[in-house]
Amino acid sequence: MDHWNIAISMAVATLTMFLLLGLLSWRKKLAYQDTKLPFTKRGLRPPGESLRVKLEEFDDKMTEAILWLMGITVLFGISVYQALTNSWLAGSVFIALMLAAMIWWALHFEKRAELRRDHYLGFLGERAVGEELNQLLAKGWSVFHDVEFHDNPGAKPFNVDHVVVGTGGLFAIETKTRRKRKDKGGHEVTFNGQRLVYPWGEEDWGIKNARERAKHLGAWLSKELATPIIAKPVLALPGWMVHRRGASDLRVVSGSEVTKAFSGEESNQRIEPQTVQAIKALLDQKCRDVEA
Repeated sequence: MDHWNIAISMAVATLTMFLLLGLLSWRKKLAYQDTKLPFTKRGLRPPGESLRVKLEEFDDKMTEAILWLMGITVLFGISVYQALTNSWLAGSVFIALMLAAMIWWALHFEKRAELRRDHYLGFLGERAVGEELNQLLAKGWSVFHDVEFHDNPGAKPFNVDHVVVGTGGLFAIETKTRRKRKDKGGHEVTFNGQRLVYPWGEEDWGIKNARERAKHLGAWLSKELATPIIAKPVLALPGWMVHRRGASDLRVVSGSEVTKAFSGEESNQRIEPQTVQAIKALLDQKCRDVEA
């Protein structure tokens, strides 16, 4: 096998890889271009909808990375064969290039896989808390999930994981999901009024988000309705046993006890019924964008 044969072989392998990627992309678009969903009304966003969309994007990118790795592996094998049977110098150059490309794509794939695992954990946490909150519907509360905001100047778009509203008040629930330790006490966290104390140390992850997003939700509703609206922040930590040791404006609860945070609140009329209806109408309009 001479230099021209090896060059042609590598060119064919590379072209085949690009054609395969293009074919998959084309087939994906073609499958839906002549059809549409049968639903005439868009649905409300379910718990973790933003994360579900990101998971789909991660799956597409990871599939692309796998195809690249497969193609580069073929080229690497051809380069090794070239080095062993024809020219060690030319083959070594190709081996070095293909090896570098394999390492880059492998690291890229691992990074994507790690991010996907984190997003999937967050998705499971939001879904678990959402299922608990939906029980409040029977008590007269209204519950909305994954309320997106794109109107925050100078900051990235974000979402309020869950919103609960009724005459007893308006609440913005932030869900943060952490893996637990297997050792004794590895499932317990303490909120001292300022920070979260986990088995591995203190942190404020989720506390700032809960407060900021509750504040933004209240400000948005106040602007839309031209009346002062205050949203109370709640931080849910699904799967953890939460100990509360200090006074705070922020409620920190476990996933299973999140509904208890609203126990008895429905009997305290903090928001007029007509204002509640207006808030529900705005949130319904904002969250009703799911096509499937």
